[in-house]
Amino acid sequence: MTDLSKQRVDTRVVVETPEGVDFEFTIAGPGKRAVAFLVDMLIKVLVAILMMICLGFFMRFGIGSAGIAIGMYLTVAFLLDWFYRSFFEIIWNGQTPGKRSQKLRVVHTNGTPVTPTSAIGRGFLLAADAQPFVLYTAALFCMLCTRRLQRLGDVVFDTMVIDENRERITRAAGLTHGLEPIPRPECSGKYSVPERTLAVIERLFEGDRMISDARREEIARPLSLALRSRLGWDEGAPDPSNPHTFFERVPNRHTFFLRRILKTFSDTEDKEQRSSLLAQGLRQTAEVRPSRMRRSAPVSAQERRNNLDDWLEEEMVLRSGGDANTDSTRLPK
Repeated sequence: MTDLSKQRVDTRVVVETPEGVDFEFTIAGPGKRAVAFLVDMLIKVLVAILMMICLGFFMRFGIGSAGIAIGMYLTVAFLLDWFYRSFFEIIWNGQTPGKRSQKLRVVHTNGTPVTPTSAIGRGFLLAADAQPFVLYTAALFCMLCTRRLQRLGDVVFDTMVIDENRERITRAAGLTHGLEPIPRPECSGKYSVPERTLAVIERLFEGDRMISDARREEIARPLSLALRSRLGWDEGAPDPSNPHTFFERVPNRHTFFLRRILKTFSDTEDKEQRSSLLAQGLRQTAEVRPSRMRRSAPVSAQERRNNLDDWLEEEMVLRSGGDANTDSTRLPK
């Protein structure tokens, strides 16, 4: 029997990408979504009031007739009511002004960005969610009955609303405690590391991975070399007085370097920049060609989990774009 004391109610979901990398999302609760809805509603009301003032001003000076003014107002009101959310979710990658103010975003349940079809469909089904009597009881009831807190529009179009105000990928503070970040002036290459690569690095250091330090160093080597090449990191000769090059004398220097990568790009990088990097990476995952995704011997997710060491080593090699024994590897951009 399951120990109920160890169970907990959580709003986090884990999405596995085709590459086998797990992303952790925090589902937005009804409270924050209600605040975002009220912000959007306030914006629509202000636009409608401004429209009425402008039309009244034109009619006062004899510009246009009352029929034209009423027709224009009804047209604007219709567009605001039915296409306001869809328009912003398409151009802002799943966000409306209200959602952006609350750090919320609409994505598909597989983690990919929302499509125009899904954004428009969700907007149309909001009328059904508003029932009965514009109290949104149907939406609230549906959210309470689904694990991802989805309203009717989300269920039909396989979307969910996530909270970007929290870390998408849990960072283990112990991995980077006491480490110095990699300084930008000492790097001659592109000073950025994709969020998906950070997720792969963190998987290497998970506490439940029963592997030796030597094995972890062997797995980390190809990705470490690729990241050094991308960042243009030149360590130079080992110097005990320089904390940035002294780890050359440490046997596990590649794993040490990857921990510094986590320290640099998960602790100091701007949250909005990390969110856009993640969204861009997920979009590239969704648009990857079927020929690249096809394997000669497909391996299920469960089989990969049963052999985490081999899988992670394969991911490291794929990230580095070459063989583990090749020093001149490059990280895909």
